[in-house]
Amino acid sequence: MEVSKAIDLKELKIYNKHFLSASSLIESVIAITIIATCLLIAIRLYAVVLHNSSSLDSYKIKFKVAELYDEMKTTSDFNDEVYEFNRFSIKKKVEGFEGNKELKNIKFIVRTEKDTTTYNYLLIDKSKNE
Repeated sequence: MEVSKAIDLKELKIYNKHFLSASSLIESVIAITIIATCLLIAIRLYAVVLHNSSSLDSYKIKFKVAELYDEMKTTSDFNDEVYEFNRFSIKKKVEGFEGNKELKNIKFIVRTEKDTTTYNYLLIDKSKNE
């Protein structure tokens, strides 16, 4: 077995003539810069996606506003009201629409800890048609 090891070492010496040396410092810096740039882009994209995703509360708010609007359509209750919930409040405000007595502009103003959002709807007052 000692003879085969000696042959392997001789073969390695032959291959060393064509073997490339280790990468230089500049190549390492360039590779790290490319990796850091890709990582920065990925983190920014992740932050944008995370920031724009809707929370469970926003879905609850949209559902509650739709529920209040549907209830108002069936009962024809055109009085201003305020609804208080745990994390948000909804203020219903009913106004005439551009001088038309039959058409009502309904605003649901939703206030949360962070912001205020207004949902606008138009509805015909059927009680005035009859």
